[in-house]
Amino acid sequence: MSEISSAKKSKVLNWLPSAAIAAATAMVIASAAPVRAQDVAAAANNYKDSCADCHGASGKGDGPKAAKLKTKAADYTNCAEMKKLDDDYMFKIIKNGGESLGKPKDMADFGKAYDDDEIKGLVAYVRSFCKQ
Repeated sequence: MSEISSAKKSKVLNWLPSAAIAAATAMVIASAAPVRAQDVAAAANNYKDSCADCHGASGKGDGPKAAKLKTKAADYTNCAEMKKLDDDYMFKIIKNGGESLGKPKDMADFGKAYDDDEIKGLVAYVRSFCKQ
């Protein structure tokens, strides 16, 4: 085997931390893409179109159809309850409906109405109702 010169070792060792940092940064950026202003506006419109009838315009669970539900619609302004629900849960219940998570089927599935990015926007928008 040939020996690696100390100059080459130095270059390799200096490169490794930079590459690791760059790779980690790319992973964080890819997994935590920020919600853009137009996405927030689209999410607000999607919420108005598909969620407000049950959850209410201000997210209190008091929409015009709420009284007809077997189970009370979630109150998104209840910060204590909202903290118990992680984003993955919120995404799944919006996409696949309540029944998919053992909840009442009053919560419809919206996976065919909205793509995954739009559902992520809805999750972020719903979270905005909790103000502490």
